[in-house]
Amino acid sequence: MKDPPAADASSTPSKPRAKFPFALVILLAGAAIFGVGAALLVLSYSQQQSTIGSVPLGASALLRVGKAAPEFSLKTLDGAGTVSLAQLRGKRVLINFWASWCTPCIEETPALIEAYRQLNDPSVAFVAIGLQDDLARLKKFADDNGVPYLVVSDGDGAVGDAYAVRGLPTTILIDSSGIVQNIVSGPVQRDKVVDLIGQLR
Repeated sequence: MKDPPAADASSTPSKPRAKFPFALVILLAGAAIFGVGAALLVLSYSQQQSTIGSVPLGASALLRVGKAAPEFSLKTLDGAGTVSLAQLRGKRVLINFWASWCTPCIEETPALIEAYRQLNDPSVAFVAIGLQDDLARLKKFADDNGVPYLVVSDGDGAVGDAYAVRGLPTTILIDSSGIVQNIVSGPVQRDKVVDLIGQLR
C-alpha cells in the first residue's frame, strides 16, 4: 500500500500577516504630540510663578486702581544701571509700556515728550518700559527721538505681566506712596498726561 503523497508546501495556504492599521498609527502619534504639548504648557505655567518684588506674576489680575504698584527693577538701555520703582518712591510716577514696532506707541511719543518738558518737575518721573522688544531698536528709537526721560527694557515681558498689560501702549500713573491711581489703555495726549499727573499727590 502506497503512502499518500506528501503535501506540497507551496500549496499550503499561509496565514495572512496582521496589518497595523494606518489610522491607529496616526491616532497614537497624535496622542503623543498632545501629551508633549500638555507637558510643555504645564512647565511654562509653573515657570511663570516666579515673582517680581513681592507680587506673583500669576496675580497680575489683582492690579487695580487703589492697589500698590508691583515692584520692579530693570536695566537701562546702555546696560550701565538699573531703574526700580523703589528708587522712585516719593515721586509721582508715569509708567508707559511701549515697543518700537508699535505704531500707536510711536505716534504717542511726541505727546509724552512734550508733557514731560512742560511739567519740568523733579518730583515727577516718567519711565518708558520697552516691552518684549529688541534692545538695539529701543535704544535707536530713544536716541533718534531725543527721549528725555528714563527708558528701560522688559525683554521677557515679566514686568508687563505683573502690570497686567494686554495691549500697547499702556500708561499707568502711580502716586508718591506707590499706589496706582490711573490706568490708560491706548495713546495719550499731552494735555491729558499733564492733567493726570496734576491729580496725583
